[in-house]
Amino acid sequence: MKILRTWKTAPVQGGAITIGNFDGVHMGHEQVLAETRGHALHVHGPATAVTFEPHPRAVLFPDEAPRRLCHLHERLEGLKRAAMDATLLLHFNKQLAAWSAERFVRQLHQTLHFRHIHAGYDFAFGRDRQGDAEVLRALGEELQFTVSVAEAFAMHGAVVSSSRIRSAIEAADFTLAEELLGRPFSISGHVGKGDARGRKLGFPTANLDVRDLAHPPIGIYAVRAESGGQCWNGAAYFGYRPTFKGRTLMLETHIFDACPDLYKHRLKVTFVERIREDRAFTDAADLARQIGEDCKMARAILDAD
Repeated sequence: MKILRTWKTAPVQGGAITIGNFDGVHMGHEQVLAETRGHALHVHGPATAVTFEPHPRAVLFPDEAPRRLCHLHERLEGLKRAAMDATLLLHFNKQLAAWSAERFVRQLHQTLHFRHIHAGYDFAFGRDRQGDAEVLRALGEELQFTVSVAEAFAMHGAVVSSSRIRSAIEAADFTLAEELLGRPFSISGHVGKGDARGRKLGFPTANLDVRDLAHPPIGIYAVRAESGGQCWNGAAYFGYRPTFKGRTLMLETHIFDACPDLYKHRLKVTFVERIREDRAFTDAADLARQIGEDCKMARAILDAD
């Protein structure tokens, strides 16, 4: 998949496009992307996704911006898995937000020369979200492209959406989250340096910064970890470390029966089941005893999964 990052005339021309944030690249997105591929085949051209970074709400309403379901690199990987030929990744800022719907479409067409645009069921674009399917069709008559609109994709009686998936994750309902995402819920990132408290307690951890990401409630979880093609079972702590008066939200993963050096490596942590809530302990010895019990519980959960 080609990744395009400028408004310059793209090396990928014609075909069909679709536009969206695609946070999580979930089952609803998969439907829209598959239909876009079908339209691209019909007009004998490439299938291109147009997306934005950062999330528009993070720019326009920073205090109300939703926590993301995935990092940018995961979103691009998801679009690649969905067999997009190209992704136009646009930097979203207040200048772009001020563009009219017409200006935005004309610039897109000048860059991609698309012959068809497939819009999501709730798609709106341009300044104050004034652009809709009717605006697209009017411009399509002039610029010679056609327009289609996807139906809403529903599961279990409700539309699949990023906000619904966030709610499932925040409730630690990993079964529902997996069904809506089309894959198990995970958090990934590059392992950072910790304060080595886990190692001193006998349970070394790989630590991930989870700022801005959707996450389950703080607590202890049975997890599976993956890095560099290797997979391990483990237990993860998600919280602020109240025993040590911590203030930063961290995901700390202890890998069973191995001690790989993961510092600065990308690690994916897949959540399987919540074991218990977080709480403060009187001292490090009490905490270490509880971690041992948590690891036994996690092993049993993962062996039975």
